[in-house]
Amino acid sequence: MTTATAELPSGPALRLPLLLTAIAITAANFMNVLDLTIAVVAVPSISGTIGASPSQGAWILTSYSICLAVVLPLSPWVCKRFGEVRTFTFSVLMFALTSLACGMSRNLETLVLFRALQGLSSGFIVPLSQTLLLRIFPPHKHGSAIGLWSIASTIAPVLGPILGGFITDNLGWPWIFYINIPIGFAAAWVVWTSIHRIDNPNQKIPVDGMGMVLLAVTVLFLQLVLDKGHEWDWLASPTIQLMLTVAGIALVGYVVWEWREPHPIIDYGLFRIPVFVVASVMGVIFNLTYFASTVLYPIWMQQSLGYTATLAGMVMAGTSVLPIVGMMLVGRNIARLNLRVLVVSGSLVTMLAIWLQAQSTTESSIGQLLQARVVMGIGFTLMFPPLMAISLGSVGPERTVAAASFFNFFRNVATSVGIAVGISLWESRTVFHRLRLVEELNPHLAGKEQALAPLRQLAGDDPNALWAMADRLATAQASTMGLSDTFLICMVAVIPVILLSPLLPARLAPRAGAGAAAAAVD
Repeated sequence: MTTATAELPSGPALRLPLLLTAIAITAANFMNVLDLTIAVVAVPSISGTIGASPSQGAWILTSYSICLAVVLPLSPWVCKRFGEVRTFTFSVLMFALTSLACGMSRNLETLVLFRALQGLSSGFIVPLSQTLLLRIFPPHKHGSAIGLWSIASTIAPVLGPILGGFITDNLGWPWIFYINIPIGFAAAWVVWTSIHRIDNPNQKIPVDGMGMVLLAVTVLFLQLVLDKGHEWDWLASPTIQLMLTVAGIALVGYVVWEWREPHPIIDYGLFRIPVFVVASVMGVIFNLTYFASTVLYPIWMQQSLGYTATLAGMVMAGTSVLPIVGMMLVGRNIARLNLRVLVVSGSLVTMLAIWLQAQSTTESSIGQLLQARVVMGIGFTLMFPPLMAISLGSVGPERTVAAASFFNFFRNVATSVGIAVGISLWESRTVFHRLRLVEELNPHLAGKEQALAPLRQLAGDDPNALWAMADRLATAQASTMGLSDTFLICMVAVIPVILLSPLLPARLAPRAGAGAAAAAVD
């Protein structure tokens, strides 16, 4: 499906200053992206409060991201049917209201339900925030618009754990959702007041409802398999087998249905644009590895190092140290920079950051942990703006919403999959290492009595205390070793991005047809 981005009328279009409108759009996207990670450090606290296991608590994260991804393909149709500005404003308001409902939830089922609804409402915010920024900025300032959007998209996932930790420790976890309410209402008011008059006209066009349902079922059941596979012993579980079967049938049904559907939910013409496809694939790989490492790291700090949620969040803040300035510098100069060099450099720096995280031990200082996240921020700064600019710049303005929806759909699916697979790999490798460490705790083995002597001094004559301390040490060490294994796998997974980089253009081509839309506000 293609969607036409309406040209703005000549003359002054904005009722409020351009910067204020841009900040409101960016704030709404910031709030949306923030909620991908703000609950990360709060998961242990939330799980303890509502009586859920850590694996069940992960649903607080994945239910949001997967529902966000599922609704993204519907964005082009909704925007044509109801208007881009109207859809954006309504989505921001619904996001604020579902945030209120999340904060008021007192059991896992209710919280996951409202997090899912929150994800559905936010699915339109991501692509439309990109589209509206490009509409209100003149063509020669599109790099700045991309930089502004990228700053929010970069800082929000990192600031999320910091805010989440501080709020959880000092105010209680419900407030990680309540803070969205004033931001959402203020952003919606500014955007509607400023640009509702230049909204594109409504078009009554058919929607591919069956295709949407089949795609949603496919993604949802695959996510369930990833989330529950480790807990239920994968294919040994009849339930996992059933969910895989349902996902497979839905996927086949979706492909067959879309083949004959005159109004498909995805603009398949985008697949005929090689540069767009390559940039999307690279974005998927990057999100898989980035979010897997970002989500696991603060959880490990709290479980194995005894960090508070606030302290773990402070470490994660290292990712945002350089992107705050770097994103705008890259965005403003992106037309003059070699995009291939940026992407390859960003990939190499990201691999270095993941490797540094993999070297973490139970003896690592906070400075060492922080260093790894600072390096990760550099990698993100170099890689993400070029990929986004290439993906949206490779299509005409009439396909901007469709391209943004497509690009972000697969990125968000990758985020959800990365979190689920990362947690599953970590748990599996932790069990593997713990079994071998426990075997080594036998005091009757040669040399083990001397190794256990420090613990015996602490435990005194109580054998139960001795083995309790030994068990805690083995668990913490196994968790650390499992984390290292998982990060090394993530590091290797970045290599395809480097291999695909020669297929990207070295320079950003001029975006045809974009001038008239933005000239009105120049």
